[in-house]
Formats: sequence, structure tokens, C-alpha cells
Amino acid sequence: MRFRERIAVLLACALVILVPGTPAHAAEPVVPSRTAVLAAARLAATYYRPTFPVTSLTPRNGWSWSTYAQGVRALFGVLGDQAYRDEGMSWGGANSWLLSTERNPDNIKAGQAYHAWHQVDAAADLTAMDARMKADLTGLPSSQYDWADALFMGLPDWAAWSSRTGDAAYAERMDAFYTWMRDAGATSGRCPGAPPPQPGLYNASARLWYRDCSYVGALDTNGKPVFWGRGNGWVIAAMAQVLDQLPAGDPRATKYADMLTTMSSRLAELQGADGMWRSSLADTALFPQPETSATSLILSALAFGVRTGVLDAATYRPVIARAWLGLTTTALQPSGFLSSCQANGVAPAAPFTATSPRTAATATSSGTVNTDSPPFCVGAFLLAASEVARLTPDVAAGKPVTATAQESGNEVRRLVDNDVVTRWSAPGFPQTATVDLGAATRVGEAMVTSYLDRAYRYRIEGSPDARIWTVLVDRTQNPAPGTHLDTITPATVRYVRLVVTGVSGSSTTWVSIQEFGIYPAATPTTPPPTTLAADAFERTVTSGLGIADSGGQWSLAGGSSAFSVSGGMARFKLAAGAGPSAYLNSVSAAATDLVVTCGPSVAPVGGPAYFALIARRSGTGDYRLKVKRPVSGAATASLVRSIGGTETVLATAQLPTSIGVSDLVRLRVQAVTSGATTTLRARGWKSGTSEPGTWLLTAVDATTGLQGPGGIGLWAYLSGAATNAPLVASFDDLTATVPG
Repeated sequence: MRFRERIAVLLACALVILVPGTPAHAAEPVVPSRTAVLAAARLAATYYRPTFPVTSLTPRNGWSWSTYAQGVRALFGVLGDQAYRDEGMSWGGANSWLLSTERNPDNIKAGQAYHAWHQVDAAADLTAMDARMKADLTGLPSSQYDWADALFMGLPDWAAWSSRTGDAAYAERMDAFYTWMRDAGATSGRCPGAPPPQPGLYNASARLWYRDCSYVGALDTNGKPVFWGRGNGWVIAAMAQVLDQLPAGDPRATKYADMLTTMSSRLAELQGADGMWRSSLADTALFPQPETSATSLILSALAFGVRTGVLDAATYRPVIARAWLGLTTTALQPSGFLSSCQANGVAPAAPFTATSPRTAATATSSGTVNTDSPPFCVGAFLLAASEVARLTPDVAAGKPVTATAQESGNEVRRLVDNDVVTRWSAPGFPQTATVDLGAATRVGEAMVTSYLDRAYRYRIEGSPDARIWTVLVDRTQNPAPGTHLDTITPATVRYVRLVVTGVSGSSTTWVSIQEFGIYPAATPTTPPPTTLAADAFERTVTSGLGIADSGGQWSLAGGSSAFSVSGGMARFKLAAGAGPSAYLNSVSAAATDLVVTCGPSVAPVGGPAYFALIARRSGTGDYRLKVKRPVSGAATASLVRSIGGTETVLATAQLPTSIGVSDLVRLRVQAVTSGATTTLRARGWKSGTSEPGTWLLTAVDATTGLQGPGGIGLWAYLSGAATNAPLVASFDDLTATVPG
């Protein structure tokens, strides 16, 4: 592959990540399309839904399942699928809409979810929650709010019940709970003895919260203060949910908006290079793995803040985009399983990082899904996805709309009222609803939410003048029920119309559509990646490798006679037990994205051959993607830390079995440093085929001495047991860029 072709391929699959130390001209990530966000949310929700009926995780009305139910409710609010409504109502019904008998903030989280579902369906019974809130108004001491989780579990209820009852006493009680925790929570009775270093759980200088009094002034094993990622996620998400429940213009909102703003600025500084946060915010080296629940809670609050104007969009949209990218490339698996969740706890700990649960769910058992990916973690992810999706405005919402027919009480204006519960209904097919967007608008996505998930058949048309119409979406043969998210080839229109032509799988003769959303087309903003080095090896060198196309002179280890360049490839001559390597030492970067093609001249006999792409070399140590090509069978790839010749495998996986023992392999590895840790990602595929869309390997490492900038390189080795030496290892089409 020639240099220009290689750059084109790289541009097509570049992953956009901004990291500390990235040059100012490197691309910021952008918030993804609404369709992409909701597709990811649906994937997670669909995977998790079957586990609730068979779960062994109790209580099912406890804070964990209640957080999941709240996430499902948020997803229903942006999608309107009847399946989500049925799931939420089934959950509440299975609990008889009751609360745990123990009176503490954790156990009214269920009431918050019940309240949210009650706004959709009056069958969600609030009798028990009304009684609990009335009793707690005077009977629950402020000292009950003495751990960070309590703010998320309980605080939004008080704002909601103030609005529900019209009684300001509930909002005043909320303020009292919040103020006590912030300013006096460390004096809780759970920590008897000497007075704490500070009376409250909020540390103003750190702009973070302690989980409870036992962590105020405490240090971890590395001598760092203990600020729990999920604990602070609970707090900042609580600020957003309180603001969401308070009436517009309520003067109480100021203190919660101020805390949301203050925490956001600090958390943005602590975001990892992969977009995610760690379980220990002040000591990322303690548990260097990215953590999903903290990231999701923080992301939900940031997206809410931007959407409502509490946070500056220009400042926080890149933070949001990086967080979403991290969640969907690290945590969300192709199956829908959500990995990297820290289990139930009270302090920083390592998350579960496997890409699937230890035991899968069955029709009669949830397996280990609810332990390895707890309900609250998935609920937090759904909350985050719902808020990120809402950052894309519906340009049809509230706009003038007309219809060929409408039913009294279900008028066509309800089609664009931004409420997935109301609907437009009209008798007979076809029926048309036409929306005037008010001005020429470049549109790129649409959503049609059908009543009762009916499989309506329709097309969407656009026009600049309401005279000449172009088909934007054609689902006139649609067999699939539920809400449809449609991607539109970007078009500039002023008018859009929904033409409903029939229905599949139903005898109804009525058109009933709950929501018709139109969304603007995304504006491409991604510039080319910054090139650190590139070499197509389109030269002839009989001894050595010469000078790269960009990146400087190749430095060799193993004697120049072991290296040559010919036929468009670099060639390493491998004796049995030999491992020559070549480096571009003029490259110095703490964030690299490397791609190369490599393979043996013939299959090894008697012992395996190895190839490596070195993502960062500093002194005698490096991070590398190493591939083992065995005598027979599948090749394996490993992310490896090498220090002074001693290798430590950080992650390993089998490459696709379609790769033969002598096929060329395309390898890609990223190494991105943030603070004291480096995140590594890698994948490999058969040369000449499409690059996979997901990473095969991911690892995080905090080894001192490898966290600064370094060079890059190539390495090969032939086992001493090989009987057909010498072999030739070939490398081609090397690129090294700054991610983004």
C-alpha cells in the first residue's frame, strides 16, 4: 500500500481522543449523533432486561434496582418504546409500589422512580411513598444524610414532593439535609472519637466530596486522600436531578447549580485520557482501570448542565464527547454487556473488567450478570445516554403542524409536543402530517414513535417550499414494531411531512403516532490526525533501514546486516533465538496511535515467530503490541510491558482464526498517558480486509518510567527451537499519529 492510500485508510478509521499534551491543533471529539447514542443505550437495555424477572439480587425495590428503573424511565422519555414503559411498570408492580421498611435515604430511591413512572401512567401507585415522605418530613433527622450516596438516593425526592404537594416544607427539608451533609456530615455518629479534620463532607479546596466521615482526612496506601469516583458521581448527579425537579426560577436552585458548576470544573481536570474516570479520583494509580458507574453518573450531570445552560457548552461538550467515547469503546460490549463496573461498595476498588459476565443469564437465572454489572451501573449508563441524546435538539418540536385528519383529544399538535406519551390519531390510511420548521434547516436524523409499538409503514419527505417534495426516509414496507430512528442523507429543507401508508401485523385502521422528531445533521469537524512518523518503505537499502519517510533515521539493534529494505517492505533477517529491533528515536510523544503490516516470509517450523509494534520506548523499557505466530493454529496478540528485557503481559487474546500462519497481519496499537497512567488499546486483522470497529485488547498501566514521552519501534524474534531459520520478518506501511 502506498503512502497516500495508507493515509486515506487511517483517516477513515481514526479514533478522536484529546489528551493532556496533545497539540492545540489536534481534533476535539464531538458529541455523537442522537441515533448512535440511543442505539448504544438500546443495546445495553435489551441485554439487561431479561435479568430482572429472574434476579437473585434483592431487594428488588432497593436503591440498585431503583436506579436501573430510573434509567429505563429516562430512556423511555427520549424514545417512547412501549417495551420500556412495560418494563418500568412491571418492575413497580412486582414491588407492589412499596418501599423497604427501613427508613433511610437509600430506601426512598424507589419512590423517586415510582414518581417518574406515575407521570407516565397513574397506575404507578404513590400511596406508600406519599406516606413515607410525610412521615420523614418531621421524623427523619438530618444526621441520616451522612454519606455521599444519600444525596442521589434521597435529595431529589424532596424537590419532587414539594412540587407534587405544593408544600414548600419539603423543599426546605431538602435544603436542611443538603446543608447538614455539606457542612456537618463528618461529625456523624458513625465516627465516634476525636473530632474530624473538618466538620463537613465537602472539601472546598479539592472541590470534591468524601464518601462519609471515615474518609475525612484519611490517606490511601499511596498516601493520597480518598475521594471516591462513584461517591462524587452520586453527588454531582444528585445536583442535576434536584435542579430538574425544582420549578423554574426557584431561588433554592442557586446553591445546587453552584455545586454542579464547581464539581464539573474539577472533574473535567481529572478525566482520563480515555474519557473515563477512575474509582479513586485523587490517586488514579491505585486502581488504574476506567470505571463505568462513576463515568456514567458524572456524564449524566455534565450533559444535563450543558442542556439547561448551567454549564458552558464550549467548555464541556468536548468533556462529554470524550466520556461517551470512553464508555462505548471500553465499557459497552458488542453483546450489550456493560463492563468496568465497580461492585457495590463504599470506597475506591477495582472494577470488573471482563468483556462478559462470569456466568451468562438463562431463562431461569440471571447468572452473575447482576453482580458483574450491577443494576445501578447499567441504570447510570442509561441516564447518561438519555441526557447525551437530549443534547441534539428536535427542530420540529413545537413548530406549526397540519394534518389531513385528526381525532379530537389526539390532535396533530401532539405529534411535535416533545412528549412521547401524547399522540396524534386519525382514521384510515394514508394520513399525512406536515411540519413547518420555520426556516431552511439542514436535517440528518428523524424519529417516529408509534402508539403501542405498532409497526406503522411510512415515509418522510422534505421540501424547501411545500411544493416539490423529496423522499428522505422510506419505510413503506416496514415490518418492525417500536420506535424507529432514521438516519437521513443530509438535506436542507423547511418543510417535512410524515406520510403514514399502513400498518403491519395489526388490524387497526387508525394512524396513531406519539412523536415525530427531526434532528439537525452533524457538521464534520474532524481534521486529519497529527503525523509523528510514517514509512512506506518504498526505497532500496541493502544494509539497514535508512531514513523513514517522516520520523528521521532508523536506529538499529541487532547489527545492520540483519536489516534491509526492498520490494516495498522492511525486512528483518531472523536467526533462531535472535530478536532484532529498530527504533525511531526522534519521535517523542506521550500519546501515539501506530499501525503497521507485518508477517513472516514463510511459516515457522519447530518453534514460533514473534512480531511487535512498539508504541512507546523510554530508556530500556517499552509498551508493545506483540503477536505470536505459532507453527500451526491461531495467532495470539498481547499488550506487553517490557523493562530491561523482562516482559509482563497486560492483556492477551486470540487473533481471528481466518489469519493463516504465513498471512500478513495489520496491527494497530494506541498508548495514551494521562497523569500517572497509560491506557493501551490494540487490535489486529488480516491484511487486505476491513479494520474491526472494536478494540481486541485494552489495558491500563502505571509503571514509573514509562509515563513520559518516548520513541516508537518495530521488533521481531524467532524461537530458538525453530528449524527453518533464517526467516525474514516483513514490515510495511507504518504510520504513527497523535490520536485525534
